[in-house]
Amino acid sequence: MKDKSIVFRRAIKWDQITIYFLIVVGAFIVIAPFLWVLSSSLRPFKEAISLPPKWLPPSFRELNFSYYKRLFEISIPFSTFMKNSLNMSLVIMIGMVVHGAFAGYAYARFRFPGKNVMFTLILMSMMVPVQATIVPIYKIMSSLKIVDTHLAVTLPSIMGAMCPGLAGAFGIFMMRQFFKSIPRDLEEAAAIDGAGPIRAFFSIMLPQAKASLSSLAIIVFSFSWNDYFTSFVMINSTKKMPVPVGILAIRQPFSTGDQFELAAVVLSILPVLMIFIFGQKWIMKSMVQTGIKG
Repeated sequence: MKDKSIVFRRAIKWDQITIYFLIVVGAFIVIAPFLWVLSSSLRPFKEAISLPPKWLPPSFRELNFSYYKRLFEISIPFSTFMKNSLNMSLVIMIGMVVHGAFAGYAYARFRFPGKNVMFTLILMSMMVPVQATIVPIYKIMSSLKIVDTHLAVTLPSIMGAMCPGLAGAFGIFMMRQFFKSIPRDLEEAAAIDGAGPIRAFFSIMLPQAKASLSSLAIIVFSFSWNDYFTSFVMINSTKKMPVPVGILAIRQPFSTGDQFELAAVVLSILPVLMIFIFGQKWIMKSMVQTGIKG
């Protein structure tokens, strides 16, 4: 029995064909919900809820952009939601990249008492969901009188308290793994030239960590953009809500039985999707680098 097949004048093994088939099936399962949301947002309401579901968007002549137009009416502050999400995500992204870079460098290069114990506790925090810490964090923000402000979300997130499983512990672990993969000969050569740890960090370490820092920034931005739970707890005013909370907040007073919320979902996905498409090479490169040395 032949274990190869000729496809486009090239010999391909049957196990490779099986793997490619499974990849295609898995890709369709992942992308199917997004295709349905996009297709439904461009159709009349009756067609959107019809069975069997229509996965592909309608033809160009049948496109219906009325739901997208509704989002930018004066009565619906969707543009404000997008602006709020952008501002909060950028602040959290910058804070967590700086925090992860400094902390990762310290755990990778310095020796101090309790280093291993502290790093173990940081890794253990990845198993703690935000729902387990939201009550004390809310009380702290309330005592600081910053509840119902963007600072109530960005401040704990920068310190890794609001999302300890990703932005805090994961960022430190990721940068530590990268800095450990850099040979110490570079630092020793810099020390001979009179460079201290701080100068070596900014002159040698950071320039080589561009891929890892970019990857961490993309991951944190995506997580912050899609974060619903913490913003829902901390923010009550409609004009201060980010996109995930805002979509559900405007549904009750403005919905008339149609699916303009699906148009809002499509627009909310676009920023993260574009960032991931243009930055996926940095993510793959950083994952390879951080896995070189443990």
